[in-house]
Amino acid sequence: MELFLSQNFKITFIILLFLSSSFLLAGCWDRKEVNDMAFVLGAAIDKRGDKNIELTIQVLQPRNVSGSQQGQGSGVPIISVRSSIGENMADAASKLQTKISRQIFWGHCKVFIIGKKLGKKGGLNQEIDFLLRHPEPRENAHLFVSDGKAADVMELMPPLDRYEGEALRRLSQMRTGATVTVNDFVEMLTGDSGGAILPLLKILPLKHGEGKAETAAYIAGTAIFRRDKMIGQIDPKVTRGVLWLRDEIKVLSITAHPKNKGSISLDPIRQQTRLIPKIKNGKWEIMAKITSENTIVQNGTNLNPMSTSVVKRIEYEAKKDLKQRIQQSLNEVQKGMKVDVFGFAEAFHRKYPKEWEKNQDHWEKVLPQLHVDMDITMRVRRPGLSTTPAGLREEEIKKK
Repeated sequence: MELFLSQNFKITFIILLFLSSSFLLAGCWDRKEVNDMAFVLGAAIDKRGDKNIELTIQVLQPRNVSGSQQGQGSGVPIISVRSSIGENMADAASKLQTKISRQIFWGHCKVFIIGKKLGKKGGLNQEIDFLLRHPEPRENAHLFVSDGKAADVMELMPPLDRYEGEALRRLSQMRTGATVTVNDFVEMLTGDSGGAILPLLKILPLKHGEGKAETAAYIAGTAIFRRDKMIGQIDPKVTRGVLWLRDEIKVLSITAHPKNKGSISLDPIRQQTRLIPKIKNGKWEIMAKITSENTIVQNGTNLNPMSTSVVKRIEYEAKKDLKQRIQQSLNEVQKGMKVDVFGFAEAFHRKYPKEWEKNQDHWEKVLPQLHVDMDITMRVRRPGLSTTPAGLREEEIKKK
């Protein structure tokens, strides 16, 4: 009898324990129904007047998605564009909400575009604060600067993608230029040098008979920032020199001209850049040690790349071409704009923390005087699928 009562007590206790713990479960009190949300796919931030900004967003139109998937040629847009003016991002976003019947959701926004006018005005950190502080925007969303008004980019409908935000995301992931996320940009702004870069967008010129919706944006260079203010821009060629020094180069062809016999283009297979700082007798210097292994993608000469002497000549000319690219970027950015976007400050801080502490407040004066040397190792590892130049007879091919 006592054993039976003991077992009943245990069972009763377990049931009561489960019932009491159920009151602590969160349940679905804060659920968000998909049908009640407006998904933001891209956003543009422009300067409006002296004190305000204009926020423009691309919003998904769910009712058009299924139709566009079934009939690709229907021409039905799957996004709509809405704008609002406010004192800052939060204010503009709250005003946008009054114009949209569903709750704005930032979790799917993978592209943010800053207007050039806003970038040059400065104070960009105030808008970035919204993207980091709000729980929905992604820190790995891609960040751009538009050469004109950023809202104009949101209006575009590219021919190969469903909407411009998706096209820019794909373009950024291809790494043909600088690739910068929101988190990357903040890390650069708060770094030792305070220099930062963002890919610069331009809109492809319209062909005769095309409408605005039939074009797209492309990466036309890089915007240079000192802290949160844009102070200049560089073209794609100079950008590649910057990316080499930052060890961020991914897609690039190097063209060599061996003794003016035509051109040979190389694609890097593997590459690495190491910055080696040095302070000697009060003089600050840094060595950029670059190694690059390449494959030949086009041979426009009559030289045989299977010959050892020809390969050495190609490597020498490619090395010279790369050195010129990097030197041009140093002339325009380091000496011309006096901004460190290469990572020099971080390299000195790591190796010489005491000397850096003494000079960090006037780094902008030290930077233009900083001597940058280059130690470039260029290797041709693969001749491509063809060994000899295409379209030439054996007697026309030179092996030296």
